[in-house]
Amino acid sequence: MTVRSFNGMEELGMLTDKQLDAANEYGEWLRRAVHERELPGGGRIRASAACFLIAQDHHHAIVVSLDARCFASVFALVRVIFEAYVRGAWLSLCATDAEVEAFLTGTEPPSPGIMLAAIEQRPGFQEMILSHIKATTWKSMCAYTHTGGLHVQRWMTKDGIGPNYSVDEILEVLRFAEVIASLSVLGVLALARDDVAAKQVLERYELRMSRPA
Repeated sequence: MTVRSFNGMEELGMLTDKQLDAANEYGEWLRRAVHERELPGGGRIRASAACFLIAQDHHHAIVVSLDARCFASVFALVRVIFEAYVRGAWLSLCATDAEVEAFLTGTEPPSPGIMLAAIEQRPGFQEMILSHIKATTWKSMCAYTHTGGLHVQRWMTKDGIGPNYSVDEILEVLRFAEVIASLSVLGVLALARDDVAAKQVLERYELRMSRPA
């Protein structure tokens, strides 16, 4: 049995330069969409916007990690980016003033399931897409984040130990991260009450999703 570093595994999980360039370009476009954006004051705005921007930062980290072939970190961030967005949406739309204050002083928010149930009572979320994502992928997300057996399997090959991710898996994670990052940008623009910019983001998002990752 042989330990194989990623430098010796160029054939596994590799994206093309074109794919990486497109991912970086889209991430940079999203960053500019909210850079220097003016927001109203208040704890709720600050807390929810911070969560949305942290989710966007995780998206950037995923793209950078893909370029560096740090695939374990890419997969570990899937749950983290999803949870950052859910917390931002809950703080923005659902949390009471007391819950916002408690969150900002270190109290844990409700579980993701409870937050999603509240979020999906709100207009724009009633198709329950977020709870469907959680129901179908949460165990996998946790396994990748916490180095569970499902993730360890991706580090076993027939003759050794080393990263063994498929390109399809990598692209699926990238696309998911782009979806969550886009939703997070829309969350910030909703806080800014900028419908014009939100429409532009939706148009750019639809263009990105219409093309291969």
